[in-house]
Amino acid sequence: MTIGLDDFDALRKLLGDAQVVGIGESAHNVREYQQVRQHLVRFLVEELDFSVLALESGFSEGLRGDRWVRGQDDDDLAVIAEQGLTYGFGRTAETRELLTWLRSRGDIGFAGLDLPADLGSLLPAVEGVARYLAEVDPAAIHQINDIFAYARSWARPFTMAAFSAYRETAAADRDALTLLLGELATRMDALRPLYERRGGGPGFATAGHELRLAVLLDQMLRAQVAAAGGSGIHAAVNVRDAAMAETVRHLRRDGRKVVISAANTHLQRIPIMLGGTFEVPVLGSHLVAELGEAYTCIGVSAVSGRTPTRRPAPGTESGVEVRTVDLAPPAPGSVEAFLPVGTSVQVTDLRPLRGAPDGPQRFRNLDGYVDLPVADAFDLIAMVPHLT
Repeated sequence: MTIGLDDFDALRKLLGDAQVVGIGESAHNVREYQQVRQHLVRFLVEELDFSVLALESGFSEGLRGDRWVRGQDDDDLAVIAEQGLTYGFGRTAETRELLTWLRSRGDIGFAGLDLPADLGSLLPAVEGVARYLAEVDPAAIHQINDIFAYARSWARPFTMAAFSAYRETAAADRDALTLLLGELATRMDALRPLYERRGGGPGFATAGHELRLAVLLDQMLRAQVAAAGGSGIHAAVNVRDAAMAETVRHLRRDGRKVVISAANTHLQRIPIMLGGTFEVPVLGSHLVAELGEAYTCIGVSAVSGRTPTRRPAPGTESGVEVRTVDLAPPAPGSVEAFLPVGTSVQVTDLRPLRGAPDGPQRFRNLDGYVDLPVADAFDLIAMVPHLT
């Protein structure tokens, strides 16, 4: 079944009773993909009562974006877009339009899904925890200050630079940070009744989740150091996607319906294969394990045009550069070659193709491909004819 984005009755049937809907993209910051996202988000909010939008961006930073869209922060949109989203996602006109639309409604929550600070620092999450504890548990501030001291030593504005600095940090200091984070998490759990009595009940879930994400970023870095040292079992530990799945769980704690915007490779329903040896769960496979068919995944790709992609850039602070390149014609066996080419965005239900031996076996990722059974990975595909 293939339909247009404006066929709301058909979309409603395709999405059924979904409680979480993922809207993907084969590359970030692409105008046409963000237009598809905006169209689908409005449909999900206005027609199917979804009440939270979560982007592949830092959770702690997104708390400010949530206050803004709810009318509780009067800063300029440019400030919110820069400081309330990570990875530079707030710099596109389409994302700013989406935030403005959310603010015009005032009744839809906004959230980041991800670990803090482009994966380069614990500090935004720990700062949120510190503000909460200053009100309900001032005695814990000495632990917070110790965590700050260790975390600042390797914090960097970019992921690869932070990993390099963390790897060069003395093992004893890395271990001390891990121990402090664990002790603080235990303290918060143990003293929760006191926090609630002191008026800190409403903020506990948010502060607790921020601390959990700080713990997970620390564990991600530890696993990466071990993997770089040759530990295969650590290479298969995808902490980042597990953290995003925990954020979805946090956002749904009151039964709210959540729409997620993230890369296709995070949202796919099945794990990725690492080196043909390890199955690595991603956000979507966590959600399937928890929600089953209440999770619907919409992959988004394109037939032709130009796409951003990444290339190594040794000697630079970020370690990578973003280039815009022409897309090659769809490869044989890909979902882009499998589906008919239209003049507008078409949404196709892939579920009837599951188990079919002649179904598509690859999909675009940046300017390359991921090889896997596409109908198992996605429920629906929104295919864009051309990217500019």
